[in-house]
Amino acid sequence: MSTALDFGAALAAAKREARKQRAANPPPPPTAAVAVPPPLPAAPPTIRYAAEFVDEREARALATVLRRLDGWAPLPRRRLLSVGGTPHPDGAWTEPLPPCLRALARRAAAFFPDGRLPDQALVNEYVEGSGIASHADGPLYEPCAVIVSLESSARLDFFTDGDERVASVLLRPRSVVAFADAAYLSLKHGIAAARADTVDDRVCNGAAAGCAVGDVVARAPSRLSVTFRRLKRVARRLDGVDASLLHDEDRVELERRRRWWAKSIADDALPSPPASPPGE
Repeated sequence: MSTALDFGAALAAAKREARKQRAANPPPPPTAAVAVPPPLPAAPPTIRYAAEFVDEREARALATVLRRLDGWAPLPRRRLLSVGGTPHPDGAWTEPLPPCLRALARRAAAFFPDGRLPDQALVNEYVEGSGIASHADGPLYEPCAVIVSLESSARLDFFTDGDERVASVLLRPRSVVAFADAAYLSLKHGIAAARADTVDDRVCNGAAAGCAVGDVVARAPSRLSVTFRRLKRVARRLDGVDASLLHDEDRVELERRRRWWAKSIADDALPSPPASPPGE
């Protein structure tokens, strides 16, 4: 009984301390208004793209900090960091985004239909030439995704359910692409395994990305991107309380949800491309 009381008191104290820290450190002032570009004219509705969303210094600093965070999961040909909480069909258990991503999240909020802050982020680091199979982000999120590319170019392709490529967006370093509603709900998206991307007539942002049909854009040795989303249903907010202070049954449940989430995102990588492009 004494142990249970001590544990409950420690948890209550941790929550009080978290509230005190928030009160002592109010949110920063609003970020300068972000100019949200109109949908790309030649793309399916609700796909938007903007170059130079972050500057070079910010991108380098953020990449360095992100790579130092704990929690990276190794996957075939890439590694993944999931922050902000654990999505689950029964409702997400959320945690605050790490401080290094909060300013970027405030800017990304402008691309969400209601302007609310995203509460979950996936950070992907791809090795040279790797991609991710075409997929839909599914029903655990509200229908909007905002992807900030920190390093390397890559071509993001959009597909119908029948795997017909209907549009592409060339993602330049430090750019942002957002897709919502119909483009989120009705299309799949993916990145081919390749060491370079060809610009063809399905690339919808040639002018904004500084490329033209026929260009071949090489990828860098590694690619780092951050994808922001909003969770559709939240079952519990951990409110910054360390998981070690949760009750035993809560820790078990949190680990169960984390295992489910890790498995759900572990099988979507494409094999690596050939050592040299065909014909070379």
